[in-house]
Amino acid sequence: MREPAISAQTAYTLLAGAAYDPAAVGETVAWQQPHGVALIRRDGVTTPLPGTHPVLAGGRVAWREGDSAVIADAATLLRRERLDAPGAGVLGLSDTVLAWRARDGAGTDRLWARVLGQADPPRLLLESPAPTEIGRPAVLAGVVLCHVAGPRGSRLLGIDASSGAQEVLRADPVAQLSNPATDGVRLLYVRATGRQQELRVGPPLPLAPGGDRLLLVHASAGRRDRERESGRRPHRQGYRSGRPALPPRSAAGVVATLWSTALTAEAAYVTRLRAVRGGSRTADILRVPAALPG
Repeated sequence: MREPAISAQTAYTLLAGAAYDPAAVGETVAWQQPHGVALIRRDGVTTPLPGTHPVLAGGRVAWREGDSAVIADAATLLRRERLDAPGAGVLGLSDTVLAWRARDGAGTDRLWARVLGQADPPRLLLESPAPTEIGRPAVLAGVVLCHVAGPRGSRLLGIDASSGAQEVLRADPVAQLSNPATDGVRLLYVRATGRQQELRVGPPLPLAPGGDRLLLVHASAGRRDRERESGRRPHRQGYRSGRPALPPRSAAGVVATLWSTALTAEAAYVTRLRAVRGGSRTADILRVPAALPG
């Protein structure tokens, strides 16, 4: 299968350094820091949160405190409720559902969801033993979004939090799909091949990835070759069409991976994990314009 044409921007801005797992609603953005402190930025002011791994939905923010999830007012941080979320690692939130992924000592991932306002116990939506992993959840109304990735490939799922019914939203035999997010209207995710990494956005419906809008093209996690011999010019493809645009090429000794995402009506956010040969591993969050065209 041919790689999609490179027609998206490669420009972005840095939202935050030493940061990962963004969450966003409107102009409010929250994220996790490697040393354990989570931050929230409202009206241009950044303040710490009293818990970790924050998520945002509507006018609310949730964070993790041990085996509990706390849901609070995003503007005041006034706590509304505290719910059991045993083994929770990362969270997902909508106005009606709280979801979380738990991982046990054997590497088995489990995706749980609780319908807010109901006394029912949490529902186990999905279970995947290692080496297959379940990604960070996002929630669209009553549907939990996540990726499942392993030796047999990857796919993006939508799972009804009440019934457990599953739907495959995206699958691609030649690429890894991961880290879905939503603004309540659209689906954002990462598509990665050996040539490039892409940030794509489209309807939250079962579709082929090729029809989705390409927001960002980033160098692949591996370093591709220069596609020409040393001391020679790049090859021309055809006599009149000229040389096609090539994806960006990573710097020597640097492995950068696009990871967890967030989406608002105006912007997409994505974690970039970076490993430098002989140096430390770092993470930062990029902001990419994502307003609807026209």
